[in-house]
Amino acid sequence: MAMQEKIKKVLARIDRDELIGLAADLVRINSVWDPEEGSNEQQAAEYVAGWAQKRGFAYQLEEVAPGRPNVIITWRGGPGEKTLMYEGHTDVVTPGDPSAWTTDPFGAEIRDGRMYGRGSCDTKGNLAAMLIAMAALKKAGVPLQGSIIGGVLCDEEDRMLGVRHFIEQGHADRVSGAVICEPQDGLICTCQKGAVRAEFFVSGRMSHGAMPLSGLNTAPAVAEIIRGLHRLEQQAAATCGRDVHLGWPSFTPTVVQAPASGPSQLNVMPGQARIKVDVRTIPGQDHQQVIADLRGLARRTEQACLEHYQQYDAFLDLERRRELKIQTTILTDRPCTQTPEDHPLVQAADRASRQVTGKEPQHAGVPGATNGTFLWALKDVPIVTLGAGDRFVPHQVDEWVDLDSLFQTAEIYALIGLYFLAAD
Repeated sequence: MAMQEKIKKVLARIDRDELIGLAADLVRINSVWDPEEGSNEQQAAEYVAGWAQKRGFAYQLEEVAPGRPNVIITWRGGPGEKTLMYEGHTDVVTPGDPSAWTTDPFGAEIRDGRMYGRGSCDTKGNLAAMLIAMAALKKAGVPLQGSIIGGVLCDEEDRMLGVRHFIEQGHADRVSGAVICEPQDGLICTCQKGAVRAEFFVSGRMSHGAMPLSGLNTAPAVAEIIRGLHRLEQQAAATCGRDVHLGWPSFTPTVVQAPASGPSQLNVMPGQARIKVDVRTIPGQDHQQVIADLRGLARRTEQACLEHYQQYDAFLDLERRRELKIQTTILTDRPCTQTPEDHPLVQAADRASRQVTGKEPQHAGVPGATNGTFLWALKDVPIVTLGAGDRFVPHQVDEWVDLDSLFQTAEIYALIGLYFLAAD
């Protein structure tokens, strides 16, 4: 069978109304992980499992945590060792205040060619597109060399428990390449920024706000850490430069708390403070060096502040306990990912995008981390990240996805499978 005939057969099996209906059904399921409200990914996962069963796919529901299952969908398209994975997640972030939305956050309202709702863009629309693409390849009956696996995973938005469980269960061992189905404006993303997340915990001594000299203020250490993070960012920018796809490295303090827990009071000088930093790296940065730099910043700050208090106390002729301590904890260490542009998976994505859109594909990088980070880092799985949706819309009020773009994305996903697993 000639390739053009295969393309026509596959694309003919993609039904726009079915795609939109599936996306809408998924958006209408509240799959925010919120134990207090009782919502989780269970219902969304069971819906996907039911969808897979009706279409003759083999599937497994695997509990990762209570109320948080993965769905693993498989189909053997023909003989061959290659396996293409499509990955999408069922969890969505909170809609926040529903009254701030102009639509029901879980209503999947369609207006002016867009579907609105939490997850429509990130990433239930693309999850629907990947499922429809898998079904199209199966229904078309074109010969393929290898298998397809759909990883419909929980907990992408937080600790990424779903993809880690997927890997631990051995499912990634047979994956030759993975399409990460996330909103990227139709760009083909061959790389992702790495992430090192850390916490500085500063311990001083609490006192009355009117009598600060009876305690030891943590504020100077907090200020010095924030200044030090900016210096580290400047050094990284000067050393590594700007990556063509990922931009600049960054060291961003995102959480500053004093006191470190509990309510604050204006007349109480807190004895503990907490600073969390989100470091985003680009290829060329050594994560072990980044971690060493963060720990070094804590040591230097602690020493500098103690010396300052010693000198200041001498100036005031004051005797007090100077017990400032700074503890550094590394919360996350996720490497950059980079799939060569001449890899067969990237070439298949380029070819599919060109076939569907009639335009030359554009390569880019993902500014954040995805489940693909773990597939790449822990199992050496080549990944590309692409999908429908404005990459700046996720997590916002009135989240939306363009339906024409979503349809094109389903076509591109299907053709990536056709090209990557093409029979000779």
